[in-house]
Amino acid sequence: MKLIHIPLVCAACVALAAGSATAADDTDALALESAPEPAQKAPERPLRIYVEGAVGRIAQRYGLPDLDVRRLSLDLNWSAKLSSQWRATLSDRLDYIYPADPGSPTTINSLREAYVSWQDDAGQNLAEFGRINLRNGPAYGYNPTDYFRDGALRAVTSVDPFALRENRLGTVMARYQRLWGGGGVSLALAPKLADAPSHQSFSLDLGATNRRNRGLASWSAQFSDRLSGQVLAYAEQGKGPQLGASMTALLSEATVGFVELSRGRDDDLFSAAVSGVTRQITRNRLSAGATFTTSTRLALTAEYEYNGLAPDRAAWDAGASAGIVAYGRYLLASQARQDIASRSAWLLYATQKSAFLKSLDLTALLRINAEDHSRLGWVELRYHWPSFDGALQWQTTNGRAFSEYGLVPYRQSLQVLGAWYF
Repeated sequence: MKLIHIPLVCAACVALAAGSATAADDTDALALESAPEPAQKAPERPLRIYVEGAVGRIAQRYGLPDLDVRRLSLDLNWSAKLSSQWRATLSDRLDYIYPADPGSPTTINSLREAYVSWQDDAGQNLAEFGRINLRNGPAYGYNPTDYFRDGALRAVTSVDPFALRENRLGTVMARYQRLWGGGGVSLALAPKLADAPSHQSFSLDLGATNRRNRGLASWSAQFSDRLSGQVLAYAEQGKGPQLGASMTALLSEATVGFVELSRGRDDDLFSAAVSGVTRQITRNRLSAGATFTTSTRLALTAEYEYNGLAPDRAAWDAGASAGIVAYGRYLLASQARQDIASRSAWLLYATQKSAFLKSLDLTALLRINAEDHSRLGWVELRYHWPSFDGALQWQTTNGRAFSEYGLVPYRQSLQVLGAWYF
């Protein structure tokens, strides 16, 4: 799996790095947020298509040569009313990515969504069936209550958390919602449809999203104009139940705070990668932060992230004897689950609309491993024309040799991107 295209971790690169390192001597107020505005600028219509191309270069660690990278993507979204009560939705993305990881195709198709929905005339009852990208949680970079994120990243082309949530695979499920003024309840049931993920180019990859029977029940409420929340109960075959809750509050006219918490039993990925022993433990996961937006359209977000299943600094250092390949397996497993790989971390996220020029937007993020202080930084400058976007993206990873981001073979990358909207 690639994390950014420009990938953060790939199995082959970890192995190469290990050999090299050894040789070298071992205006709803509550909707206030800094999420980028949708890139799609075509008028609202049933079918929306855009084509995106990128070229770039990666500088690597461990004496590995620099890499030239390129990508071409076709993105399609279609949604239309079939009758007064029925609607159909289709969302698909086709990516050509070079170079591809060994064992992975250069061309990957992701059927993100394909479902039908029914809503009664009063708008109180809603039923959906098919592949649905069900997202939960108000946090930015890490969502403990987003229970259907595991295994959903088939091809990843950016580290921007909003792009990750948008471009992942949905899960085949049946979902019912009962809505009323100021709240609602929902139940989603996702059956097991396959045993394992697929690496075939045009596979539905049901083994990635539907390899176990799962269910999610939730209750949401808008307590006031300044406060909203959600409570969730999640169950997965072979694991204990997980309970989650989130809250969003308008702290001032320009500041929104959020908190998201989940507790339950899950696999200990670090022990499995380092010792080969798979076990389940009960731990907490948490994200909490705030977004401040200025009158100049600068939005700043700070988020604290905690994953009780991940190793702290002492456990990470104690497992170093397992070697760099074992740590690489752990990082791959963590990003497949879309968990943070450290016990605690920080995310800083910023967007500035009309930065320097009217149609120029600036987006930047910084991820900090709070245990080993390694860092991932990403900056994008994007200029908007009526039916075309041009962008420049820069990314860097820094840290000591055996830290989370210092372990990554890819040290720095730069790419130019163009997107055509139809």
